[in-house]
Amino acid sequence: MRKNFSSRVEDATFELNLAPMLDIIVSIVPMLLLSVAFVHVTVIETPIPQAVEKAIAAANEKNKDVVQVALHVSKQAGYRFVITDKGETKETVVAMKGDKFDLDGLHKETMNIKKNYPDVFRVELNPDEAVPLEDIVHTMDRVRVMNSGEPKIVFKDEAGKDIETNLLFPDVVFGNVAGG
Repeated sequence: MRKNFSSRVEDATFELNLAPMLDIIVSIVPMLLLSVAFVHVTVIETPIPQAVEKAIAAANEKNKDVVQVALHVSKQAGYRFVITDKGETKETVVAMKGDKFDLDGLHKETMNIKKNYPDVFRVELNPDEAVPLEDIVHTMDRVRVMNSGEPKIVFKDEAGKDIETNLLFPDVVFGNVAGG
């Protein structure tokens, strides 16, 4: 008795239709390319003159425990400076202009504080959760540097030499951010 293997060979050969797989791949690739976030982050290094940088570092270390300047930002109250000088606390408030932050008033008050404390370069920023990031960035910009045309701040370095700078509070530290 002879067995017929020809039917088995015919059953083992078949064509695989890959068209649906290719359709899926062709439609997924553009979708993946469109969903990828193409972000270009740029950091602009603006170096501080070396003499000023050393003097700022020395002044921050010297005044770390003596004078502390904190800036609280809130959508209800606006800006509130809290200055702790040798254990005494002074507060100044820059109210909101309608529903916007008063950036010009903030800058004027920052100038007044800087005139009273020319050796302090650090400010602790405490924004509320409701304050948008854009407003926080604008606040930091107004607190860091003077406007052009304003008189420069003069302070003394470790050697007693007078140094002029247009920096108000370039060292901004977030005080209410919990790391975890």
